[in-house]
Amino acid sequence: MSDESGNTGEGESEDSALSELKNRLAPAVGGLSDVGRVRELNEDNWFWAPLDEELVLYAVADGMGGHDRGEVASQVAVEQLFVAARAGLATLTTREIPALRDMLREAMQTANRAVVTAGEENDSNMGTTLTCSLVYKDSDAVVANVGDSRAYLVREGRLKPISQDHSLVAYLVQLGELTAEEARTHPSGNILVRSIGSMPEVEVDVYHVEVQRGDRIMICSDGLWGEISDADIQTLMKDNPLPQDACQALVDRANDEGGRDNTTLIVVEVGGAE
Repeated sequence: MSDESGNTGEGESEDSALSELKNRLAPAVGGLSDVGRVRELNEDNWFWAPLDEELVLYAVADGMGGHDRGEVASQVAVEQLFVAARAGLATLTTREIPALRDMLREAMQTANRAVVTAGEENDSNMGTTLTCSLVYKDSDAVVANVGDSRAYLVREGRLKPISQDHSLVAYLVQLGELTAEEARTHPSGNILVRSIGSMPEVEVDVYHVEVQRGDRIMICSDGLWGEISDADIQTLMKDNPLPQDACQALVDRANDEGGRDNTTLIVVEVGGAE
């Protein structure tokens, strides 16, 4: 599990220039992870870091409850995502969006294979969600997702989902067999149909969003959106203009509503560091 700074340990290898850049960006980024009111172990993990002067990567992973070593799976996934993204970035000959999409998709696959291997080495059925956002020059965000951790865009106070859940109830909603509200309390709500570590190759959803200064990107585990409605998330984001304050307010509300799961999120204000 990450410490309060979101540092998984992988970031310790950053060079001094990137460390200085991260310090400059820090006021525009909030991040928090909380065990909640019911669970004894926090299986979530989060981290963010600049890959270079133009690209910053943010990620949240939620180790799958009921599986062995969920906290290990989420940490391995996040660490290997950043290692693979840095390696992939070094081979790019262009920064066009299709190339960034492919690089991020392959980094997610590398993280998936690392979790599969860790599970085999530990004779453990590891699994985790993994959702990340690669922000380029404060103008574009490339989002990748496996599982039911989510990415949202907040623009002019309005909350809009970016990613789609890979869960049984999400598919039932898409088929028209459940309403979105019914899905929130459905007894099969925790069943994932796609996750990191469940098979050697996993299908990764990748999205491109054109962003602008003042936008916010939020990545969160289901411990947040499972306890708080999108309308309430939107209100709390409006009421807390500083990213770290927004994170704290959202975690507090999730716990007030029951805190039945670990709650982890990152809030990023695009262009907010300058």
